[in-house]
Amino acid sequence: MRFQDLVPIQLNVIESSTVYQDGQPRPKQHNWQIDWERLRQLILDNSERLDEVKAGIAEDWVRTHGTIWDRTRGFYRHPNDSYDYDDTVFWGYSSWGTPAISVIFADESEASYQLYKEGMDYNYHYLGK
Repeated sequence: MRFQDLVPIQLNVIESSTVYQDGQPRPKQHNWQIDWERLRQLILDNSERLDEVKAGIAEDWVRTHGTIWDRTRGFYRHPNDSYDYDDTVFWGYSSWGTPAISVIFADESEASYQLYKEGMDYNYHYLGK
């Protein structure tokens, strides 16, 4: 799998809660989850080009991302592992936002991409479980 096959996306920070917008629950727009199978294959196919891969919800990246893989440790057992905890709570599913990945390449360039499929599964299946 190649990064060129993915759709680039801008990561954003929202002011209000990930669950509420203007004091009201966010309207349900879809059931999208991280595409764990494609994520795992993307990392395995390109590991020599990568330094770090994170996943989360693009529209509220700061509060929803977690580290999935890095060059030193490989696949993390859980996103937001205590090894790299930074006060976020990983989200792998959203009914209103876009599941995405952020990649730091070995050449120190960075890029973000949509990477989702229909579903509501937020568990970490990139470990093959």
